[in-house]
Amino acid sequence: MSTATADIPLKTLIDELATRQSEARRISDTFKVDEKGRFTVSAEQNQAYRKVIQEAQELKSLIDSRKAADDIAGFLDAPDTPSAAGQFYGSAPGPEVKSLGDLFTESDAFERARERGFEGSAQIRAGIEGKSIWALSAGTVTHNSFGGAQNVGISELARRKSRIRDLFPKASTKASVLYGIRETGWTNNAAQIRQRTAADGTSPAAGLPSDQWGRAPESRLDFKPVMYPVSEIAHVLHAHKNILADEPRLKNFINTRMIEGVKYREDYDLLHSTGDGEKLTGLFNVPGVQEYAAVAADKRSVQVRRAITKGVLAEYEMSGLVISPNLWEELELETDDTGAFRIAVQVAVGAERKIWRLNVVDTTAMADEKFLVGAFGNGAQLYDRESVSVTVSSENGLNFEQGLISIRADERVALEVARPESFVVGTWA
Repeated sequence: MSTATADIPLKTLIDELATRQSEARRISDTFKVDEKGRFTVSAEQNQAYRKVIQEAQELKSLIDSRKAADDIAGFLDAPDTPSAAGQFYGSAPGPEVKSLGDLFTESDAFERARERGFEGSAQIRAGIEGKSIWALSAGTVTHNSFGGAQNVGISELARRKSRIRDLFPKASTKASVLYGIRETGWTNNAAQIRQRTAADGTSPAAGLPSDQWGRAPESRLDFKPVMYPVSEIAHVLHAHKNILADEPRLKNFINTRMIEGVKYREDYDLLHSTGDGEKLTGLFNVPGVQEYAAVAADKRSVQVRRAITKGVLAEYEMSGLVISPNLWEELELETDDTGAFRIAVQVAVGAERKIWRLNVVDTTAMADEKFLVGAFGNGAQLYDRESVSVTVSSENGLNFEQGLISIRADERVALEVARPESFVVGTWA
């Protein structure tokens, strides 16, 4: 390892590695996915991604080497025998600690009791001071005086495997507002017609001069213009700047948590948002969406199938089911009269998440009392204006004076519902 490399602080190398990781994630988020789930990557994206990954691998190798060198140096520099303080406390070389008895006898409560000659001191309550570590856990941590401590780090954030947006084919827009035409009525008068008819237009031709050419009946379509706003979903978190400087893992954890927060709200708004011209209108609140109230005599799977029929009668093929996790559990555990599972037919190897040929998304954004079936992508389409992103800045209020940073996650989406009748909101019996 060169002298120049050895002079670089380990913390700086770790910060550089975290920066490369964030850059790699940013580049990968720009990859496009078509309707079949295939990635489309340009030559520039491929070159940039390979470069940043290579740099990250080099930094990781350098960090491992530096840590190994530091361990060797620490071993060689360690004293052969315990220090005097270490011998007194009966501990090995390392950080000197105080017992709970020492902390108690040095407390203010013990000192005040001693000054009174311990008169009237049946109990002495002494608060053992802990160190505030806002940069680590926004609270206090007290370490035991005996034994050692191990930092187990931060658990990886669990991510939902499916979301409502997964039911829509991928689509994007560069506009700030969308508009279109929604069909509100359809009268179909198509019929067979005669080449020639009598004067009344319906009876067979009589070979008279008054006979007429057959005339097709007139059908009717009713439309109304509809505006679909591009809505923003966002939230902000404030943290001390030392978090980013001292713990890169926590930075990535926060970024991921912020993204998950936006995605959960997206699920909720796609279902329940009440549009006001600036906010999108969720599927539950779009005029014309059908409703189905199940009957108690039907099993859960039968109730779903009957709701599907209402959507099919609107001339659209149903493609997805949105359901709460509790009710999806009931559906998967539903059995027939012989005790066999009706839905999860391959429990041992993991059944496919489908029911009645519909893709299933279970989300806590759906109440246990309701479910939704619909023609996702045909009757409605989700458009991405700006994919979810995380921005960090100190330019906010008193952040600079207080040493704070503001972390903001946001996205902009639009929901077009061209055929509301192709969606059915069901109420469980």
